[in-house]
Order: sequence, then C-alpha cells, then structure tokens
Amino acid sequence: MLSRELMGALALAILWVNTLLIVAAALKQLAAVVATLRRLGPPRGDGAALLEARVLRGDGLGGALAGHRIEQVGRAGAGGRGIEEIVFADSGHGGEIYGGAVVADGREIAITPAVEGEVWVSRAEVCAASACPSEARFDEAYQHARKPRGFSRTVEARICAGAPVWLLGAVERDADGPARMRPTFVSGVDPRAFCRGKLALLSLGVAGILGALVGCTALALSRPRFGPASTAGGALCLAFFLLVQPLGTALRDAARSPSSAPARGRWVRRRAGGSSRAPASS
Repeated sequence: MLSRELMGALALAILWVNTLLIVAAALKQLAAVVATLRRLGPPRGDGAALLEARVLRGDGLGGALAGHRIEQVGRAGAGGRGIEEIVFADSGHGGEIYGGAVVADGREIAITPAVEGEVWVSRAEVCAASACPSEARFDEAYQHARKPRGFSRTVEARICAGAPVWLLGAVERDADGPARMRPTFVSGVDPRAFCRGKLALLSLGVAGILGALVGCTALALSRPRFGPASTAGGALCLAFFLLVQPLGTALRDAARSPSSAPARGRWVRRRAGGSSRAPASS
C-alpha cells in the first residue's frame, strides 16, 4: 500500500501536470492574440494596412457592409414550473463582406465584396441580433426545440451605414476612378484595443493560476508534513484542482476573438394563470 507521502506527491504531480496543460493552452491563445496584433500593425509588403473609417453604405441586407453569422441549435430547457425556455448552442461561425463604400479622411473608398471574410462585431450587437423578436416566433421555435433535432437558426450581426469600421487591406487607386479596397478583415470594434485587452486578461489569468498553484503547493509542503497547515494546503490543492479546469475554460472563452467567440444564449417565457409574458433573451 502506498504511503501517505507517496500518495501526496502523486496527487501534487497530477495537479501540476493538469494546471500546466491549462496554462500552456492559455499561452498558445496569448501567442495567437500577439500574432493578430502584428497582422494589424504597420503596412505589410503587399501594402495591406488597417484603415479606420465610417460606413457610408452597404450592399447587404439592411444596408450592411459586412455580417458575422452564427449557426445555432436550440433545445427546450428544463425550465421550471410556469417557465418555458430554449437553450442555444453554437454549431458554426462565419463572416461575409457584402461590399459598399466607406469614408476615411474625407475620401470615399469602394469596398469589394468577399463571400468569406473575418468579421468582428461587438457582443452587444450579437445579443441584439439573437434576441427573440416576438411571441409568435417563440411558439414556432419551441415546437421544434422540443424535438430531437432541435430548432436550427442563423444569427447575423451586421455592420451597417453610419457605424465606425476598421478594415484590413490595400487601397487601390485609379487615375480616373474612385479608390477601392478588397479587405480580408472588417471590424465594428477597435481591433487593436480589443487585442490589448485580451492580452492583459490572458497575462493576468496565467499569472493568477500559476501564483495560486505555487501558493497551494508551498502550503501543502509546509512542515510538519500532514500538520494543520499542510493539511489545509492539501485541501486548498483539491479545491484548486476542481476549480482550475472551469476557470481555464472561462478564460479561453473570454479571450476568443469576436469571429469565434461563443454566442450561446437562451429565450425564456414565463406563464402565469394561463397567460404568457413576452419572451426574454439572455
């Protein structure tokens, strides 16, 4: 039978390996954010640069210059007494640049459409686009959500006329025509500020996880072994082991780019006395 010391060492080794794997994933994500910042930096050899502008008009639905789409499947939730809910899970993301025109530094630039492109929109715009529009729509969706296949929908958050926009691409100028751009990246939020915020979040998250790991381990290894302080350290190590995985997942989701961030969400309707209140979204 293993001694207490050997079992404790084995448990600490498992804790360290598990935590370091989570930290490695966070560092990989941090490197991806740094790479995005570099891509958005000074002009590259092909002349592509980040341009800050305002949308003049868009050729997409509702005058959209670009749109970020999220494919979702909704299923009836457990809810509760007098509550009906549809819980959504993401099944895919995509973006499309519809084309149009923007104005930057007082000049108009025509935007060439692209079937596929990286489109960033704010979280608030995604929430607004995914809200339940009406009671009738909830009824229709809930019937499908109760079936095994669930309720499928496409949420699209659009960048429309009048909105500030950041575009990555090379501006082409003709002697007798307007300036044109075929962007590979369109954002409705300041991408540099967004990336800097995520760098800070990931750096603090990694530092906090490693600091907590070292602190719990030091307390668990304090002398006398298996004394009050060491036992308390062991309990903290166990609590940290149970919490670090969901913390790592939450950190990963919070640091994702807007083009791949999970939207999820749910529609909720409360019934009272045979009548129903307007559905709410979250």
